[in-house]
Amino acid sequence: MSSGSSADLYLLLLGGVALVVVVGGLAEAGRLFRARSRRVAPEDAAPMSAAPGASFLQVALGSLWVLDGVLQAQPAMPRGFAAGILAPVAHGQPGWLAGLLSWEEALWRAHPVHLTVATALIQVGIGVAVLAGGSSRLGRLGLWASVGWGILVWIGGEALGGLLAPGASLLLGAPGGALAYVAAAGLLLAPPSVWEQRRVGRWVELGLGALFLLGALAQMLPAEGFWSGAGLGPTLTSLAATPQPTWISGPILGLAHLAQSQPFLVNTCFLVILGAMGTALLLGGAGRPTTTLGLVLLFLIWWLGQDFGTLGTGIATDPNLAPLLAVLLLAAHRNRALHPAAPRPLPAALRRVAVLGVAAIAVGCAVGVAYVPIGHPPAAPASLGPHG
Repeated sequence: MSSGSSADLYLLLLGGVALVVVVGGLAEAGRLFRARSRRVAPEDAAPMSAAPGASFLQVALGSLWVLDGVLQAQPAMPRGFAAGILAPVAHGQPGWLAGLLSWEEALWRAHPVHLTVATALIQVGIGVAVLAGGSSRLGRLGLWASVGWGILVWIGGEALGGLLAPGASLLLGAPGGALAYVAAAGLLLAPPSVWEQRRVGRWVELGLGALFLLGALAQMLPAEGFWSGAGLGPTLTSLAATPQPTWISGPILGLAHLAQSQPFLVNTCFLVILGAMGTALLLGGAGRPTTTLGLVLLFLIWWLGQDFGTLGTGIATDPNLAPLLAVLLLAAHRNRALHPAAPRPLPAALRRVAVLGVAAIAVGCAVGVAYVPIGHPPAAPASLGPHG
């Protein structure tokens, strides 16, 4: 079993990268050999979409996946992921989901380095394939991998976005950032004609509007507990306690104190703001004023409710939900406001980069599956302890 040290992590990660290069090189060599044997020119990389909203969304989605993969390779991740991510999200979940998360936590504690490397390779591979693949089969394969992996992360890493546990709130990240990755990839898999007719932009506006209204509904439900001081206050206080600059934690702590002392006032304000934004998106669409207000609101949510994704903790896995919603909102605005441009062909060299991305997905999956037992996972090593 791995000790979980950073030296183990980066040694295995280096080996994984070397294996990716070998697999990608063999795949590219096989492609060139088949092309020469058939006396045809090798296929170049397909261009990016001509629709401005689609090309923006593709670049943003790929970049976010690469960022997530880099975050997964942080030195503290092998020891910290099980105790700092999986264990907390299991609290308050139904028995079947809590059992699944406990199984996953034990598996991660038993093989922390190997599973960290597998996850990092998969996520960087998805991002590279989406960025470099354009509209080719490699790019679409990356998008399908984004859908599949996003669903797995939503279930096993975000516990269905916390929707089945008390206290689910859009302000805190529900229904989960992974669903936004799935939605973005699904939109990019739509036929180009749908983007060129600007229909996708309206779909995004309607979806975001419905999400804001559902967020307002969740804040209104008495069962979620936001009308009392024990609702948002303690959660925001714990976010503010994360080691970070005072200019970041101070406003969060101030909002936490206000939510504890004046919960009715704070929750009413949130209800009005979320409801108004949802209504504006449903009725008016993402014009410039609505888009600007939406981006400002999402930035404040990202700061005050999601603490910038807790990116400075060393075990953050993604930037959380708000930036992903901002990307979708911007994509909708660009798709609605701008005329399609001429497709920009990607350099042929990018196809080789996309091959490496797909190879990284394959190697990451192989490494991860190799450590998934058929029965119960082995007990975690005693050196890790209950807190990693």
